[in-house]
Amino acid sequence: MKSILLLALISIVSADFPIEQYKDVINSRNFTGKVVLITGSSSGIGEGIAKLFSILGANVVVTGRKAADVQRVAKEVLELSPKKLKPLEVVGDLTKAEDVTKLMDNTIKTFGKLDVLVNNAGIYPESTIEMKNLMEVWDQTFNIDLRAVVQLIHQSVPHLEKTNGTIIDISSIAGIRPGAYALAYCAAKAGLDMLTRVLALELGPKGIRVNTLK
Repeated sequence: MKSILLLALISIVSADFPIEQYKDVINSRNFTGKVVLITGSSSGIGEGIAKLFSILGANVVVTGRKAADVQRVAKEVLELSPKKLKPLEVVGDLTKAEDVTKLMDNTIKTFGKLDVLVNNAGIYPESTIEMKNLMEVWDQTFNIDLRAVVQLIHQSVPHLEKTNGTIIDISSIAGIRPGAYALAYCAAKAGLDMLTRVLALELGPKGIRVNTLK
């Protein structure tokens, strides 16, 4: 488990690394035969995580809202894969329950299993208690940063139980340290941290590890 967390952490701090530098870790771990689903993997931190798992031999699911970004990352992921494993590309909006279900269903249909779920997708809009459209921003933030996570985990548990799998929730220091103009985001990340703790207790006996990275 520590190795998976370390790899995810490395990818967070190196999301902007060129492809050549990912190759420096190609022999550090072996994830051949593993299936890894990373939300928000069409850019930023999620992109870095997808590339890292790919170069270590995993079958990777690349997903995001924009088809062009998904295709770009999928192409680079394929180039990094030692055995040229074609990643699954899924375009979808995590605020839509049907898109979340499609993401999980397509993953299992394509690869037949799931070993690692990385809940990375998130948004960070400015929000204060007095802003006129607070509830609109609040709902949008919680739908992506927390509700989609709950739905994905709910749907992934039967599959992760079969593989003694791992759930990694990408949180933020904002979950424990309040910040001005980030009312919704801080609250959502605090909720994600508690969700992870509760699920670690609930799913640990089933052989599923649940951890948070900030």
